[in-house]
Amino acid sequence: MELKDAIRGRRSVRKYKPTPVSKETIMELYEMASWAPSGMNRQNWFFVAVTGEYVKKVAEICHQGYKEYIGSKVSSVFSHKPQVVKETTSFFATLGGAPVVVFAYAEPGPESQFTDVQSVSAAIQNMLLAAYDMGLGTCWMTGPLNKEKEFNQLLGVEGKKLVALITLGYPDETPKPPKRKGVKIDLLGFDQ
Repeated sequence: MELKDAIRGRRSVRKYKPTPVSKETIMELYEMASWAPSGMNRQNWFFVAVTGEYVKKVAEICHQGYKEYIGSKVSSVFSHKPQVVKETTSFFATLGGAPVVVFAYAEPGPESQFTDVQSVSAAIQNMLLAAYDMGLGTCWMTGPLNKEKEFNQLLGVEGKKLVALITLGYPDETPKPPKRKGVKIDLLGFDQ
């Protein structure tokens, strides 16, 4: 697959087949993620991949977080699209049946939290593109971050900043591409 095709073809998947994803596949995705750029080349990402009973517990925490925080924001933004609100509410409760959830953390560094988050975000994007190339679906989730304490407790993680959750599995849908909002860029000093 050409990189341009992966960039244009990758979608946020919210419905998954129950087919398991192997440890070898997870490790290959992590290896692709690890080639991302990072502030001071610290490569300060830390990933935790869970499956089985852990996914059920993660879904419970996500659903609670949705009810407490992000649900009202989704309802406000999509007040004109009740079906989107309904589907989003369902996704946070079930994670779309994803067999794997990946937690992406930043290990704090000497610069700033912004640098740490950007470095991990670059690694996440690598992972999402690699997953798409391998026939997998993903959804990059930041809505559940208000439940970081509960996730850390479940996973036994300390001293790291949760950046995102990523649902992962074989897609059971083919989402349509959302309309692009156009190029938002100023080109200064370029010849005509």
